[in-house]
Amino acid sequence: MSCADSTKIKLGVIIMYMKLITTSVVSLGLLLGGSQAFAKADWADDASKPKGYVAKTADGTKPNALFYGDPPAAGRWDGGPSPIEAEGGCTGDAMEAGTVIQNSNLDAVTGLCFEGKTVGSMITENVEWMIRNKALMINTRHSEFIEMDPKYMQATIDGAANVVYGAPANGSNCGVVSNWTAGMFFDPQKVSMDDPDAGCKLIWNLRSPTYGATMDLRHISWVFLDATSGMERIQRWWARRYYMEGRLDGGPVSEGKGDILQKTVLVAIYPQDIKGIGIFSVRYNDPTSQKPDDVYAYLKSVRRARRLSGNAWMDPIGGTVQLYDDWDIWDAVPTKYKEVKLTGKRWIWAIAHAPLVTVDLAFKNTIKEFPAVDMDTPPHFFPNEQVQWEPREVYVIEGTPPDEHPYSKKIVYMEMDYPRPYLGEAYDKNGKFWKTFIFQNRIDYGDDGYQALMPVVGHIIDWKAEFSTTWSSNMKANPDSVQEEDVTLKTLIQLAR
Repeated sequence: MSCADSTKIKLGVIIMYMKLITTSVVSLGLLLGGSQAFAKADWADDASKPKGYVAKTADGTKPNALFYGDPPAAGRWDGGPSPIEAEGGCTGDAMEAGTVIQNSNLDAVTGLCFEGKTVGSMITENVEWMIRNKALMINTRHSEFIEMDPKYMQATIDGAANVVYGAPANGSNCGVVSNWTAGMFFDPQKVSMDDPDAGCKLIWNLRSPTYGATMDLRHISWVFLDATSGMERIQRWWARRYYMEGRLDGGPVSEGKGDILQKTVLVAIYPQDIKGIGIFSVRYNDPTSQKPDDVYAYLKSVRRARRLSGNAWMDPIGGTVQLYDDWDIWDAVPTKYKEVKLTGKRWIWAIAHAPLVTVDLAFKNTIKEFPAVDMDTPPHFFPNEQVQWEPREVYVIEGTPPDEHPYSKKIVYMEMDYPRPYLGEAYDKNGKFWKTFIFQNRIDYGDDGYQALMPVVGHIIDWKAEFSTTWSSNMKANPDSVQEEDVTLKTLIQLAR
């Protein structure tokens, strides 16, 4: 690498940090990068943490090999290199943590080493296109171990021997599963690239209750963003999902008759012209997918709820460019898809340590309300520069939806050790690239102490329209005192009125 290239890279880092200092209050560790990023700050409570504060998730304890493999690939756990990095084979010049990868330095950093891999090998084709053509910038940090709740991981190990993967469902290559209790359906450490059903099994894992027993989307807002003009409007919603199976909150693992997997309420609360529009959905515990979800929509004009068709799961959410099936990048059970396959595993740059403040109500109805989204810089819908990306090893899973679905293909990049999607792509009926999904994730601790890596910002970008509806939320796992009767059709109607 030439001196000029090195100077450009370091200058990019300096400019990045100057912008952080002038636009956001961030932790000292985040500003300094490198080993200082692991310094733990002591704040009295979440409300007193600076806006850019990133939670520390590793305490020096080596990850449990039973849950995370040996050597573990779930990130550094003591601030120094982990054994998995030596297997990457890259031993040349290194890129410093804190470097901002952007179009001006991409060619210079691509061949440099970072945690044993070349920088370029962790940039997907779609991400490279966004860096070169759409001004995406990736602020880098070292990886850090993120532990899912031990109860969730242990439930996976305890129940794995009982789960039966049966014959394919009608219209799908994915098998029907039975005898699952809690945790993941299948132990990801035992998923083989040679298994033709591996992709289906991993998507089954994604549809287990990874967030705990209840998912509470606090302060969730979709911001409508045009690539040229920026923010057009904000929609605010109230949402909650209650899992009837696989519950790990200290109460019964299963509630009800065993015929319902989950219930969800989603209702608009702002602005006035859409206030009260919402849905209540019931996903049945039917691994064949032959029984469609029950979905009810509240209609303001008649002040009543009406049942929708069984295909509502593939409709857009409230005028956004996000489908209900895009809820977690991939929300459908695998047997709803014609084909699901595991196409590979690789390392990517991903956002696993999003800032703790992703919705700041002190700046309500301005772009500052959403500090994790760079709304003041064209194209207005990428992660803010303070948000840091790190190496994560992922499975690459490709799905072919049913013919009536808007997409011809969906691809998801999902954490190997547990089902956490980081990136996704969707293709139109002609097979052309259509949408990008970039999800920002962070660890959350429920009111009962349950810990889970959860999405808190979702960038859903429609490249045909050069438009995005990006959502932000202070999501919460296992909120205290929530009962099944709090997530019902009656709940929707009460909130809608």
